[in-house]
Amino acid sequence: MFLLLPYKVDVKSSRRPYANYLVIVAMIAVFVLQQIYPKERMDPFVLSGWSARALLGYMWLHDGYPHIIFNLLFLWVFGNAVCAKIGNVLYLPVYIAVGLLAAVIHLTFDVRPALGASGAINGIIGVYLVLYPYNSIKCFFWFLAYLRWFSIAGFWIILLRVALDILGAISGYTGGVAYFAHLGGFFGGVILVIILLTSKLVNRDSMDDAIIRSIKA
Repeated sequence: MFLLLPYKVDVKSSRRPYANYLVIVAMIAVFVLQQIYPKERMDPFVLSGWSARALLGYMWLHDGYPHIIFNLLFLWVFGNAVCAKIGNVLYLPVYIAVGLLAAVIHLTFDVRPALGASGAINGIIGVYLVLYPYNSIKCFFWFLAYLRWFSIAGFWIILLRVALDILGAISGYTGGVAYFAHLGGFFGGVILVIILLTSKLVNRDSMDDAIIRSIKA
């Protein structure tokens, strides 16, 4: 048993990520409703078929406190940076789009019901990888009595995460994790941000890279 968590990214921005704050507040609000309403009221929003309610609703639901806490952590770390870069107007449509792509891939390759923001968040991480591949990410690592804090270039830690998802999907051992949703969201995010960059809806500056900034300093 080990724990590897990113907790801070080296991304500079003067724009407030209000749209990501809104997503976080909405996610918490829905989780509160899950604690209030009986499970039967929320079941139609679980991803178990191609209904619009399930496709849009599953990404706001969570299966317990650890599930939502870890998702909120990743959303805060990566979502704030992505939202500040692509802008508050674009962020919410991008978030929902990658969540939908994650749902489509999950329903195509996995028969199990799914819920949670992980697919959408992995999409945001895919966007982050394209925008900030070399920027360092501060991480916390724990294994038994061994604790360590370290910084590493973003592409290493993100590609490790993707590799684990691929292995999980290939192995067939789920452990309750929707690996195909993770992968669908991630690659959907990569493709979507490339389209945004190509169409000039998002502009990438060389100064976005922390390594380049440090060389020029």
